[in-house]
Amino acid sequence: MAKRKKKTINLQNHAESLKAFKWCIERNIRIYPIPSATQYQIVIDNGVNKVISPKLYDKTEWSDKVWELYRHFYNENKVSV
Repeated sequence: MAKRKKKTINLQNHAESLKAFKWCIERNIRIYPIPSATQYQIVIDNGVNKVISPKLYDKTEWSDKVWELYRHFYNENKVSV
């Protein structure tokens, strides 16, 4: 029987990613995958509009892209104190 590959999690930006996730959720910004055949599309939902990515991601790419987008929204829109 074939062995499964272990998925490695990049914890280098994990604290920043969690802060970005919290910031987005508090502002009603949700980013999540939806299946499209054997791949996934990313949805960005702010409660008013939903934007679906035209690019397809495989099962090992979509979670990295979701975290990247949370960090992007946080870094582009946070107010400096």
